[in-house]
Amino acid sequence: MSESHRPMSHDESTSRSTDEDLVAQATALLETFGLTEYEAKCFVALTRIDHGTAREIAEVADVPRPRVYDSVESLQERGLADVQDAQPRRFRAADPRDAVDTIRRDYGERLDELEGLLPRLRSPEPRADPAGVWVVDGDAAVSDRLAALADDATEELLVVVAVESLLTDDVLDALAAAQDRGVSITLGSPGPDIRERVTDALVDPTVVETWTWWEDYPIAVGEISAILMADGRELLVSSEVETDLPGVDRHNAVWTDDERAPLVGLMRPLLANAIGSGAAGQSA
Repeated sequence: MSESHRPMSHDESTSRSTDEDLVAQATALLETFGLTEYEAKCFVALTRIDHGTAREIAEVADVPRPRVYDSVESLQERGLADVQDAQPRRFRAADPRDAVDTIRRDYGERLDELEGLLPRLRSPEPRADPAGVWVVDGDAAVSDRLAALADDATEELLVVVAVESLLTDDVLDALAAAQDRGVSITLGSPGPDIRERVTDALVDPTVVETWTWWEDYPIAVGEISAILMADGRELLVSSEVETDLPGVDRHNAVWTDDERAPLVGLMRPLLANAIGSGAAGQSA
């Protein structure tokens, strides 16, 4: 059997599949940063071959040759490619690290500009807003909101957590930052693993065992999974809900940053009592 018709070995097939996956992932990521499909494919192709002509790029990238020229010119304008004035013209991709720095700088400048523009769009006289309770859906969204409310605190944080997955590194970092600002933090949990993580992450925190909302740990679906109250004004309450997938649960939460919301007035004494009774039980 000739070499050209030799079947690929398993290792060769796996390697080719891996290369194709890398190309697809890199191309898709570049498109999220504003490159067109052809621009992303041309940049990936140039990165793979280091430098080449339009014909070579078209073959590697599977891009129509006429589109290679305008795509690479666009890459050049972005600082992601160089063009050599020769016959035939040759093209070279920017060094991968330089390319990432260029994209990061470009998006940083745009975000800085957006940060300056958006506040100017707000009305100088905000509309009266009734006390509102908002909803977040999904574990990541709940954890992000927990961290955001902790970031808002200036005096006191009362926190109850019954599901460890909600206590992400970002939430712990937000609690630590609040403690550094002088915010008083008290956390209650039925879970010893949760209490240990918080004790390790903060400096001499007040951590108590509390069972106010639960009979067992791990908690059951439908029960409260986390509560956070910041300065007696902002509040989040999450619960674990069942999904259509067997054995897969997720968390939803209601939250408010308005102390006028009835939920705040309802939960303030309940939360203080739950944590207070936990502390009293530990000292007894």
